[in-house]
Amino acid sequence: MGKTILVVDDDVGLIRMLEKGLENKGYNILSANTAEGGLHIAETEPVDLILLDVILPGIKGREACARLKANERTKGIPVVFLTAKDSPDDIKAEMEAGASAHITKPVDMNLLIPKIVEVLENTDSLS
Repeated sequence: MGKTILVVDDDVGLIRMLEKGLENKGYNILSANTAEGGLHIAETEPVDLILLDVILPGIKGREACARLKANERTKGIPVVFLTAKDSPDDIKAEMEAGASAHITKPVDMNLLIPKIVEVLENTDSLS
């Protein structure tokens, strides 16, 4: 059984594209279009990795990441930010919120898949 990835993004088209591409690689995909929805899924479902947008309605991605890392149940789930915000300050803020990695939109599956594999392998080696 493949690893489960939670995609949290308000762009439904991007979610569908990621679902198709990641499912073709053997991953199980859960999705939410708000941080609140993503936080709920992460707390109630077994999730191996979260792909998280920064700009979301309501709770923003960095705040959601910080909440995940502060929650005993979800703190071990690696978070990879998927965002168009790619300045050094943006990336630094994501890492300070607890992210494992950053991928700049538009998403290139040829960059995303190896990054997911790397983050999951690093997480597995820590457990």
